[in-house]
Amino acid sequence: MAAHTEEQRAELTRALDEFGQEYDASGAWPEKSIERMAAAGGWRWNIPARYGGDPLAHGDLLRAYAALAAGCVSTALISTQRDGAVELIATSGNEALKERLLPPLARGAFYTTVGIAQLTTSMRGGGQLMRAEPEGDGYRLNGMMPWATGAERAAWIVTGAVLADGNQILAAVPTDREGLSVDKPEPLFTLNASRTSSVHCTDFRVEPDEMLRGPAEKVLALRTPVKPLVTSACGMGVADALAAFIAQLRPGIRTHFIDVIEPLTARYEAVRAQLYGAAAQTDDPAYEAPSTDIRIAVNELLMRLALAALTLSKGSGFLLSRPIQRHVREALFFLVWSAPAAVQLETLVRLMDALEVPRA
Repeated sequence: MAAHTEEQRAELTRALDEFGQEYDASGAWPEKSIERMAAAGGWRWNIPARYGGDPLAHGDLLRAYAALAAGCVSTALISTQRDGAVELIATSGNEALKERLLPPLARGAFYTTVGIAQLTTSMRGGGQLMRAEPEGDGYRLNGMMPWATGAERAAWIVTGAVLADGNQILAAVPTDREGLSVDKPEPLFTLNASRTSSVHCTDFRVEPDEMLRGPAEKVLALRTPVKPLVTSACGMGVADALAAFIAQLRPGIRTHFIDVIEPLTARYEAVRAQLYGAAAQTDDPAYEAPSTDIRIAVNELLMRLALAALTLSKGSGFLLSRPIQRHVREALFFLVWSAPAAVQLETLVRLMDALEVPRA
């Protein structure tokens, strides 16, 4: 079953939601959910066909991520981080490494992930988290990758480091080499099944045939056009789950609450259309998606939907046995997942403003 149609994506969401509570409670690696994702083509949907992939169009790829997130955000995070690593390998100029890694990745032979937050949004630990020093035709790495999803399961990690002159490098490194260690995942507010943890490098040797980009000022500057919309698509998946829950409650909602739900539903539909409308245009090289504006709109929508869903579920929504509390906690994750300061600030500013709700 490939996740190409709306019906197939809905089936994927139902399958993952079936296991969502189990993995949320246990924090175990979500094997059954990943198997369902793989059966839907998830190992192949962002790998070029020449390496054994079956790549999806940008809009379909974002809808696939949303379908994963609507059922289990841990699985969506695992998928997007793996796909982020695949993208950086596939768009590099290292042809030998692509031939070595991409065909087995398309078969799901091993897992890879990214450890690049030290080059993007993470301030955890402060300062320069991963340093690189030239050594012959390679490099030595020292420092930390603060966030790496599924690191304990990964055979390879795509990571970045900063040289003394401020330039950056990007490399795919094997996790079984001396000098690399993976921390035990710390307990999280949610998404413990993603097994996200820190990775440390101590005099770790990067070989020249493992280099992907650099040295350059910003090695992550060139990404595929759809990449800035991936987190928003996962957020929209959680919004889909929350909106569906609210719709199920609607027949029993008191009239004065409907005055709140109707404008909220309208906003949900508008933001959803904005996201997928932008995705449909990403194949145009002249189009620049308003990814920051979309991310802010999705974050704001998620917070409003989460509060409404929890309120309307009354006391039962606070029971750990009910799925709604999981979706509420998952919604909060998007306030911190790869969210630049500008996104965080504007999200908070917008949340201070009420919807235009009529009052009796």
